[in-house]
Amino acid sequence: MWKKAGALVLVGAVICFHVGITPGKAYEYADTPTEIADGIRIPQRVTLLRDTPYYVIPNTGLNKAEGVLSPQTVEVMEAESGWATSGNWWKIRTVMGERWIKTLPDQIEVAPPKTLSLMVETALYENPSEKSGSLAVLSPQNVTVVDAEKDWFRRTGDDYNPKRWIQIHTTWMGDPWIHLRLDQIGAYQDTNQIRYYSNVGYNRTPYIDFQTFPTDGTQTHQFLHELGQFRSLLGSVSQVETTDGLKWTPLSGTPVVPENITIKRNVSSPLYTYPTPYEDAPKLVSSEELHAIEKLSDDQYAGNKEEWYHVKTDQGEGWFNPVYAEPEDAEEEKIRIDLHNQVTMVYRYPNAQLYLNYGQLGPQTVHPLKAWTDPQGVRWYQVDSFVGKGWIELQADEDRVILNDRVSDMQLKGHTSHQGAFYKEQGKYSFGNETVGYEVGDEPFFETSFLARIYNFTISGPDPDGWWTLKNESGYAFQLKPGELGARTFWKGRSVQIVPLTKPPIINSNTAPLLGLTDIRTLLGASTTVSQDNHEILLSTRQYDIENLHLPNSVNGAYLKLSGFLYDENAKEQNAIVQSLRISVLDRDAQESSPKPIYEEASKNFLYNINYWTGLYDVSLQHPVHPGMNHLTVVFKVGERILAEYEWDVKGSDQAQ
Repeated sequence: MWKKAGALVLVGAVICFHVGITPGKAYEYADTPTEIADGIRIPQRVTLLRDTPYYVIPNTGLNKAEGVLSPQTVEVMEAESGWATSGNWWKIRTVMGERWIKTLPDQIEVAPPKTLSLMVETALYENPSEKSGSLAVLSPQNVTVVDAEKDWFRRTGDDYNPKRWIQIHTTWMGDPWIHLRLDQIGAYQDTNQIRYYSNVGYNRTPYIDFQTFPTDGTQTHQFLHELGQFRSLLGSVSQVETTDGLKWTPLSGTPVVPENITIKRNVSSPLYTYPTPYEDAPKLVSSEELHAIEKLSDDQYAGNKEEWYHVKTDQGEGWFNPVYAEPEDAEEEKIRIDLHNQVTMVYRYPNAQLYLNYGQLGPQTVHPLKAWTDPQGVRWYQVDSFVGKGWIELQADEDRVILNDRVSDMQLKGHTSHQGAFYKEQGKYSFGNETVGYEVGDEPFFETSFLARIYNFTISGPDPDGWWTLKNESGYAFQLKPGELGARTFWKGRSVQIVPLTKPPIINSNTAPLLGLTDIRTLLGASTTVSQDNHEILLSTRQYDIENLHLPNSVNGAYLKLSGFLYDENAKEQNAIVQSLRISVLDRDAQESSPKPIYEEASKNFLYNINYWTGLYDVSLQHPVHPGMNHLTVVFKVGERILAEYEWDVKGSDQAQ
């Protein structure tokens, strides 16, 4: 029989029960779908049979165990629903606050529910055996549970829905036993709720095979009265009124709740027959006021802010959802877009993932009518296509935005290359089985011979003066010398400048010098993500494609102006230091009289997101020019790593000051 284990008190890991603490929301973590502990499908108390680590969040890959709980009974707030068959996360209450534990079925004991709802006539037995025959039959009713066979909730072998013995209390026969399948061990709760079902399959009984889901019938687009729900260890079923009478369905439907608001609109509104966007021709009304009388509640969908309203207007009634309608704050747009992607889908509305007659655009130039930025910051464009007016989303890798008065703008596309992850053990960093770096003080240092390999440089040295040279086929190179606090940079063999280092390179008897992580960012243009205590280091690099670069031969006025659009990744990991593109112009004549290059650097202003991971930036630069010939160089860098350099001559007008 199941025996209740007493709660064990721990020093530093005591589980206590606080009154008034609100349980956490289900679906708190996207990859950990949970349900509130109701004492039926999710137990409210669980007994741990062995030492169990506890965590701040339900993810062993993102955090380490904060401590260990010894065997004891804990109070559950919410949990995943697979606790009887597989590894399961539980949110529990502790003296430290809310914490998470993960268990396997053989690591826990769970008491049976305190009460059960018998939904059909059920045989009673004197002992937990059917050999002696039943004593009587109990009609459908709620019963109090006294005990259960050991491991009552566990499945054995391939039987998904085994029978288990449960002992109940009666006023006229003592405490007999009943033999129930797992899907019969549950409780019925009244709900009295109107719910919408886009498609509903139903059965005559509440006992449904949750593996195959057979149905006795189906109906579509139904607003059904849900009388109640029966929740068991295997799942939940709802009792609903249909045109065929009372039926049971494993589908929950969407609650419909009363509403009394007025939605004001300044553009036409599509009204749908049912609360679903999959309707070929919704009715368009021009009414400025939509009077809502009810809505579909989205409480069961975490993070889903879509809401359907049943509205009435002077032009008719129907269901309205602002997501599946033209946005009110769309702006007129006067740009050109060059679509280079082979397929660009046309959507009925922006950010709705609803195709407009499955229209597709091939590579072409389009002139948007309007533009709109969605709540995530992504820009959408309305175009007049062969399937009608619809909305498109750009592909940052290929599509290009061009302003009508800036057709000669350069186009710059960024992308990231990943060099690898490096882990520290006993002060050494490894890459596979190879030691590639060391921690010196609090600074990670890496072997430059290894850095040359992963960043596609050749390395040579030392020369007679002790300098090591790392050279990339692009033309960029730099030199290091152990003990020196300056690095020499070069472009196609020409000396550029001396770059100060934060720490001098360290001599290594086996290979080329070791270079500190801060200076790796500078000289290689490396982006880094460093975990706490430098335990893990991720190295990556931003690369850039330079397109449509037009350098003017002459300038009217006092300034040379360069501008363009930069398509760059905007996602940034925690603890990341990102080296991104820098553009500058220098005067070669002024450089000859100055020991250090004097640059005019371009500004970079964020405009909007092209998609969820790429932003569009407006890049602009002004450099003073004088009358006559100006000898200029434009430089593209990431950190101090030179991507490209272009020398050209610009004639300034007589008006240049």
